[in-house]
Amino acid sequence: MSAWTRWLISSALLVPVPALAEESEDAERGGEQIVVTGSREANASINGLSIDPILLPQNVRVLDKELVDRAGFTDLSQLFDLAGGIARQNSFGGAWDAYAIRGFSGDINQGPDLLVNRFTSNRGFNARRDVATVESFQVLKGPASALSGKGEPGGSINIVTKAPQDQFHASGEVSYGSFDTWRGVLDIGGPADPDLSLRVIGVYQDGDSFRDFNKTDRLLFAPSIAWKLGERVWFLYQLEYNLVHFTHDRGLVAVGGDAKALPRERFLGEPNDGQITQRTGQHQGTVYVDLAEGIALEGGIQYRDGSMRGQSTHNSALIGTRLRRQLRIHDYDWQDLSGRIELSANRRLFGLDHQFRVGGDAFRYDQRRVFYRFSPTAANPYEIDIFNPVYGQPKPVATLNQDLLEQLRGESVYAQDLITLDDRFSLLLGLRHDWIRQDNVNYRTSRTDRQSPSATSPRAAFTFAPSEHFSAYVSWGRSFRFNQGVDAASNPFAPERAEAWEGGIKLALLDTRLTGTVSLFRITKDNVLVSDPANAGFSIAAGRARSKGIEADLNLAIDERLTLTAVYAYTDATVIEDTRPALQGSGLSNVPRHSGAIYGFWKSNANEPGSIGLGAGLTYVGERPGDDVASGFRLPDYVTARINLSYRLTRGLTAHLDVENLFDEYYIESSYSDVWITPGAPRTVRARLALAL
Repeated sequence: MSAWTRWLISSALLVPVPALAEESEDAERGGEQIVVTGSREANASINGLSIDPILLPQNVRVLDKELVDRAGFTDLSQLFDLAGGIARQNSFGGAWDAYAIRGFSGDINQGPDLLVNRFTSNRGFNARRDVATVESFQVLKGPASALSGKGEPGGSINIVTKAPQDQFHASGEVSYGSFDTWRGVLDIGGPADPDLSLRVIGVYQDGDSFRDFNKTDRLLFAPSIAWKLGERVWFLYQLEYNLVHFTHDRGLVAVGGDAKALPRERFLGEPNDGQITQRTGQHQGTVYVDLAEGIALEGGIQYRDGSMRGQSTHNSALIGTRLRRQLRIHDYDWQDLSGRIELSANRRLFGLDHQFRVGGDAFRYDQRRVFYRFSPTAANPYEIDIFNPVYGQPKPVATLNQDLLEQLRGESVYAQDLITLDDRFSLLLGLRHDWIRQDNVNYRTSRTDRQSPSATSPRAAFTFAPSEHFSAYVSWGRSFRFNQGVDAASNPFAPERAEAWEGGIKLALLDTRLTGTVSLFRITKDNVLVSDPANAGFSIAAGRARSKGIEADLNLAIDERLTLTAVYAYTDATVIEDTRPALQGSGLSNVPRHSGAIYGFWKSNANEPGSIGLGAGLTYVGERPGDDVASGFRLPDYVTARINLSYRLTRGLTAHLDVENLFDEYYIESSYSDVWITPGAPRTVRARLALAL
């Protein structure tokens, strides 16, 4: 196996392979070696496997920091297009990055399902995630809940964050772009002594938007400590603090079913509402103990808390050219404590190689939601003319709408074994059991509702590889997801339960310079939440939904100078059973039948001064439903293009020019309904200067 292949496997799957890190990462990556290689990689792995990708019985897509740098991405949502099979969802007025994998989006009112270093990090109202701390962005298609817990049957997303290194490093970047947007990034660290390394990442960003009266600023501070406590014990601590101010903007309204009837910059809220403030603090601590050859014990704790506060004006109903609006005031805060302990053993038994993991995890989560709302009436419409808006009208009085305390407690145990034979066969077996307790306290009505669901989530997958260049696999699993919140009558939701099948083939040709996967999938899911058409701001269960389709991805690395990646997905996601006949047969919101993307990058002379870099890509998103209540409202398809230019001034100094939506396409990114429509950004240009020591 080549050094490049070993590096790809260890970095993509992020598993404990310290020998490879010591012998080959230093050569391949210029000494960028993580001090706590064992503990870091075991903690961060989304699937806990060390295996040649051709034998992995699942579709895995890994997008790393090199791609982020080349394409000039700054937030997580920009990676969705190149992940394949991911559809953008309602962003809650710009509050977070929401998506669906293989048709299923999770909780539409709680932000995206995300794992960070394999810790669940989606509970709470979290801000858009910056990529400055991202080492790699892992998309594991199909059910992964047997190991990682709560998740979607379509797949799980895990973010592996940057950890301290064993040598001094310093890098910084400053950029200026369209809409008067400034951004600065600093990343510095290294060893404080032979057994202790530090790292600090900081970001500040400030700017306007293509949307009128929209401003956003972000402060991110992320220090980390890696400490070798002995020959066999490592400790890693990471903090990430985010403070974000943004304009809560519900976007456009459709006129006669046309989502693009208004100028994309048209703001229909009130400029004097001010900004929403989001604050999140995340602490992660992990201890890794090497008990014996191939046997390790890992324990980790995560504590997260945050808040979201502010007022905003929301689109409500269009009457002629007059838009009636709501006034909303949010006062949310939450605390989330979770922990995990896991024993792993890599052993040969009865002529078979085993990678076995057994563990348990637990969490306690409290969320307080105090929400005030004014709803318009004919007598007091709080309206605006969509074609000739006049701002600054008197604020109506928003009265208390919700005062809820949600308390979640959970424990689970799990086991997983990967069995391999002669580099030709692999069998993956997993099992997890979750116990959940949910209390919803309604302080307005003095009512408390409780439920205690539990579920077992099995998983099985098999791969046959007749050669090192080709394999075929089949995967099956069940998943469980508790639904947070309550309906309009304060009743808790039954948990979502799903079953998923997947089969596919994998290719690895030209000494692994050409790799690809084609997979077929079919998923059925019960108790999917959709918006309540009779009670704005609440959800109801939509019965049973089904998603089926095909996905393909291709990666080509001609040499160090030219790389290419491409994805395509066909997704048929529909409601197949429901008590409301109108919903049966309807498509799931914002999920296109066809989508795809391609991106290529060429550089003339590696990292030498004078080297020129050129990147270019296209993204296609097909026509899709614009809501989840079968109204017939649809969003049009679109194609956007990007281009990236770079010039290496010195070995450590590089100038970049990034252009998104090169041809200035007017497109709709997502919607919640025909009065909450998010337009995509017009042509956006950014110049940046990056320095690395």
